[in-house]
Order: sequence, then structure tokens, then C-alpha cells
Amino acid sequence: MIGIVGGSGDFGQGLAERLRRIGEEVVIGSRTPRGDFVSNEAASLRSDVVFLSVPPGCVAEMAHDLREALAGRIVVSVAAPIVFRDGRAGAAPGELSLAEEAAVAAPAARVVAGFHTVSSKALADPDVALDEDVLLAGDDAEAKEVVAALAARLVEGRPVDCGRLEVARWLETLTAVLLNVNRRYKTNAGVRVTGLPE
Repeated sequence: MIGIVGGSGDFGQGLAERLRRIGEEVVIGSRTPRGDFVSNEAASLRSDVVFLSVPPGCVAEMAHDLREALAGRIVVSVAAPIVFRDGRAGAAPGELSLAEEAAVAAPAARVVAGFHTVSSKALADPDVALDEDVLLAGDDAEAKEVVAALAARLVEGRPVDCGRLEVARWLETLTAVLLNVNRRYKTNAGVRVTGLPE
């Protein structure tokens, strides 16, 4: 089972639909359970892999609140420290990445950072192929492999292991770069890493 905490937004909804289309069972968590949405705690407890799909300012708090429910589970941190100035996207990273903050707040969780370069608008249209790679960072090699295998089924490209969780400090800021590229070219661009061995 795959859980999506904060899954009522564009990213969470698009991800949920794509996961279901590849045969995965998905449970969506929300602060306000209703209809098909359960509580974030219930979604976490029912899942082996949990996507933490919440606004950047809520990542540490949510991870802390769910620390017991997330213990032992693979947690995928997808948030980026995006800020908008005069309608244009920028990044305001802290000393630690949001993924590292989640790992500190939920120390027994197996945190992997990833999917920061996958557009929520592109995700929201499941009939359009995601012609891109998924960049991942994490300290738990086995957890990273699980997320990589999932990513490989979601995109036309490949999962790319970028190294330790600390690398998320720079990985997360790529979201701001792509938002500006997408604004300039009126598209939903992704990232491909070239020159890797097969």
C-alpha cells in the first residue's frame, strides 16, 4: 500500500491516479478526512511507502506529528522551499533540506528525497507520458531502491541516485529552476541526466 499524506492537492491527486494505473493500491491522507480521504495518521499506518506531499512550511511539523506512524516506513519527501516574488518562483532553502528536516522530526522513518523535478501539472494529466528522469537522494540504500523501482514505472526515463540525503539541499531547489523554465516556454519540462551507464 502506498500512502499520500496531504494528497488532496494537485501533486498528490495526480500521483495517486498514476499509481493506481500501474496497479498500486493507494490511500490518501488529509488533515480533514472526508469521502475517500482518511486521516494522515491512518494513511501512514496502512502504508509501506508514504509520500509526504505537504507545503514546505508544514513538512517538519507533519513529520513530527506522524513520527510514530511513520516509524520504519519509507517516506518520500517531495516538497521544495519555493517562494514567489512578484509572481516569479525562487527558492529559500534553510540550513537543512526539507527532507532532512523530516528525517530529524521522524527519526525512525526511512526518508528519501525525490520527484522535485516532476511537474504537478504534468502529473495531473495521467494520459500524458512523463518523459523525464526522477532524481533521488537518501541515506537508506534499500529504501532508495524501493522508491527507484516505483519511479521507474512512473516515468519514461529512469531513477537517478544522486547520493546521500544531504544532496536534497540542492535537489529541492531545482524545482524553482524548472518553474521558471516552464513559465518562459509555457510547458511542463522535466529533467534528463545524460551519459549514465545502462
